[in-house]
Amino acid sequence: MITRCVLASFAGLLVALAGCNKGAKMIEVEGTVTLNGTNLAEGDISFIPEDKKVRAEAGKIKDGKYQLKAPAGKNKVEIRATKEVPGKTMPSAAGPDAKPEPVRESIIPTKYNDQTTLDADVSETKKSFNFELKSP
Repeated sequence: MITRCVLASFAGLLVALAGCNKGAKMIEVEGTVTLNGTNLAEGDISFIPEDKKVRAEAGKIKDGKYQLKAPAGKNKVEIRATKEVPGKTMPSAAGPDAKPEPVRESIIPTKYNDQTTLDADVSETKKSFNFELKSP
């Protein structure tokens, strides 16, 4: 009896989560990302809607370009990218016998991700967003 109740509750939760973006209009957006005037080689970009009932959407940045479906309306934008720290390694998550992994550090200032000041008002008429990031 308890197992059936738990399964029913879990199924209901899955249905609710699956419908998070139901009704949210998704629009194909694209653009470029530069860091100090140079195309960002690779990274991640997220569009986070003001409407908390709509989930964030994310995509990859490659050679300074990105393309993804984002929720219509006002979105905060977060951009992240890392690079290897030359000569530094850390133990592998695969275990003590695995080859050490390189240490990576963020190359994007927090004002463009954790404390983002970037935004995008996505609409049928505004689908292209270019971000020119500056690093000290």
